[in-house]
Amino acid sequence: MGDRCEGYHQEVIRGPLLVVRALLANVQFAMVQIAAITIAATIGVALRQLPDYALLSASDYAVEMGELRALYEPTLGPLVDVFERLGLFRIFTAPWFTAMLILLTVSITVCTLDRLPKIRAVTARSRVEQPGSFFDASLAGRGTMQLATALTAEQSEDAATRVAQQMRARGWEASTSPDPEAPGGKIVHGDRFRRSYRFTLVMHTGLVLLIAGAALSGALGYTQGILLTNGEALPVGKIGSAGGLVVENRAFSAPRTESGAFADFTTELALYKDGAQVAEKVIRVNDPLMYDGWSFHQNFFGPTVKLEIRSITGDLLWSGEAPLTATVEGAPYATLPIPGSSAGLELLLQRDPAGVAALLVVASEPVAPASSEVRTLFASVLAPGEIASAPNVNFTVQLQAVSSYTGIIARRDPAVAIVWLAAALIMTGLTLTLRRPRARLWIRIQPGRAEADAALLLERGARAEQAAPLLARIAETLGAPALGTTPKGTA
Repeated sequence: MGDRCEGYHQEVIRGPLLVVRALLANVQFAMVQIAAITIAATIGVALRQLPDYALLSASDYAVEMGELRALYEPTLGPLVDVFERLGLFRIFTAPWFTAMLILLTVSITVCTLDRLPKIRAVTARSRVEQPGSFFDASLAGRGTMQLATALTAEQSEDAATRVAQQMRARGWEASTSPDPEAPGGKIVHGDRFRRSYRFTLVMHTGLVLLIAGAALSGALGYTQGILLTNGEALPVGKIGSAGGLVVENRAFSAPRTESGAFADFTTELALYKDGAQVAEKVIRVNDPLMYDGWSFHQNFFGPTVKLEIRSITGDLLWSGEAPLTATVEGAPYATLPIPGSSAGLELLLQRDPAGVAALLVVASEPVAPASSEVRTLFASVLAPGEIASAPNVNFTVQLQAVSSYTGIIARRDPAVAIVWLAAALIMTGLTLTLRRPRARLWIRIQPGRAEADAALLLERGARAEQAAPLLARIAETLGAPALGTTPKGTA
């Protein structure tokens, strides 16, 4: 009774597992997964995605999501809220997208393992003996060689040996076997690139590693956007993480051509760890600084203004650079609160046709505490060195200089080696599969017949022309002037 119960429970467990295995091994199921991932990735490309740093800070998230709302709400309306809840603005880092990649990886792995016995059987040595129906001239890839005279049994044996030698001389595997339907007859079998189909396993392995690497990168990879003014240094990595990396912008350059376009833009970066410099490089687009698994890419740049804000009595309230990271009607724009005051500044950079910069400074404050309504205190256009002030306003603003900030993307991807290995395996497997397609050739020689039968079977990608020199040599060996019907087609 106990054995029966144990067997029953094993069957209860085994049944669902077999169903799951059958589903994972189903090619159609894998194609559905690939289609779903493709659709999700297409949406991710079509929709502007939140930057990685916005997912690490509630304030950055609010700012970036506000920009997305301003961009999409005029056309999508309330669907923006739905898209946000579904994670469509962060598809490539969304848990459900990572889960889809993992499921596809498992599915492809199971499919590959499930087909290993078939692949092993298909690439095993082909059966040499073939029935007469195999050489039916109406089938693709069949033909005959017209011999000068009918051969005896001894001549058939000798001819088969010489045909096999010709096959081996041209890089084919060759073997002979008695013809089961003709006493004294011989069948010669040649096989070229017999194991080439196994290269698809290399490609499948690469594909699995690629998907696994993408999933691992999404789960464990880290990307940080860093905005640096000249001389500024900021920490790298998640807050509280070990490592102690600091990146410094020693100098940024964006020279212009005579037409006014930017010829290039570069940043002289220095990297410090625990206070000691560990790396430095002048980076530009597609030429990053690499260090200990980190890469620092030149990504963007923009203007920054150096300001000094003082009280009416001359006390320094704030001094520093304000990057103009937003735009208003195409002009660089930023806002800046004034320390110790409810007032704030709006900064809009303008340039004349000659490229000379001027800064529009608008100072305002709420009409009442916690009020959304504001009143303008003053509005001034400043050139470098000029000061903005107004009667009954207890602070002044001086524009000291206009320069540029640099935008750096710091990226650490623990799966980059896996992705490169996957790419190498995919390219190797694909190249070998396409360039070494399998070809098989059977020659049947029967005593008393003035012709020899040929059967040429080609895997996808192989061409009959590739076997033409061998067939011509075999025809010469048999004393046949030519093939009566050139073997063609695939099977």
